[in-house]
Amino acid sequence: MKSKYLDIKNCHALLPSGHGLPVIQRLDNCLRQINDGSGPYHGLIGKLVAHNRNTLGKARGTQRLVKTAIDIAQALNVAQQTVQTQVAECPWNGPACLHTVFEHENGITWKTFVPLQFLLKGWGDANSGYQCYVHSISHNSPQRGSVDRLMTRLVTDSEDDFYYVGITGRNWLQRLSEHMRELRRGSRRRFYEAWRESLNLTDVLFVSALKNVNLSYEEAMNWEEHNVDTVAYGPNGLNMIPGGFRGAKFLHEHRITNRVDITLEERDKAIEEYIRQNPRKGAPNPYISALWEDDDYYERVMEANPKRLSRNQVVQILKLAEKEWSVAQISKEVGALNELQVKNVISGKTYTRYLKEKAE
Repeated sequence: MKSKYLDIKNCHALLPSGHGLPVIQRLDNCLRQINDGSGPYHGLIGKLVAHNRNTLGKARGTQRLVKTAIDIAQALNVAQQTVQTQVAECPWNGPACLHTVFEHENGITWKTFVPLQFLLKGWGDANSGYQCYVHSISHNSPQRGSVDRLMTRLVTDSEDDFYYVGITGRNWLQRLSEHMRELRRGSRRRFYEAWRESLNLTDVLFVSALKNVNLSYEEAMNWEEHNVDTVAYGPNGLNMIPGGFRGAKFLHEHRITNRVDITLEERDKAIEEYIRQNPRKGAPNPYISALWEDDDYYERVMEANPKRLSRNQVVQILKLAEKEWSVAQISKEVGALNELQVKNVISGKTYTRYLKEKAE
């Protein structure tokens, strides 16, 4: 198909299969309505395409993204052969993103999250270089939640949420397919075990977020090293070893590899060998676990993530709850990401270390 704004090649490379549903056509129509409408976003898509063209070859990856006030969601029900496309205001005023939500009858939902500019004309080949991604698994996700609610559920601060950070030199969806093959073969990597166990549950939300593209090997390794530490940390982190170059060093120090400068394919084989030699290492990454025990590290990580609550916000939530403020009022007053964050703090489900410190 032809499109005024979409780079069809990038769409096919970065978006999951629509299972015969006209998802790209619906997205194209949505972009036309946004750009040509008389509302506050008139001309926005054209500006993003122009920005793509102006930055091509001058910057790389997310450095080229522009902050906007919107996101786009597409909800697909393959069984009923329906697709719903809608625009929503972006709650954190970040780069425009496309959320694709697949709803299944067993209560399991899979959502992908891709920056919109990667899909627009003028970007160039989004499938070249290294790609960075985060997979998350959320248990006790509301069954048949609204698309608006699912759009805000990427990082939810829940003890029922688990995170895996990865990079690939191929294509992120191709890499996900490879993960799924290894999962079915019975690999004992912690990410595979968590995903496999979750498939037997209901009310589960799987989120696959493409975070960056077109990076060099060194850039991708540095990105992964930082994000394993700050996203897939603690007992809910699903990475088996530290990220990036630190992970390669970890494998070498444990005599799994005979050198540090290994490829990603060699690293995957080395991780499997590490598990074979250490069958009880299905526990969280030992390096990250040790860091997570440090209170100063804990607070630095929490404060560094704009979607997480600060110590002051947690204390304020509890004080307002004692005064019998409603969850909606508290959420607005403290600037929480959503009402679920506030509910989880009040119930003691999240930020337990802050709660413990307050009690002491």
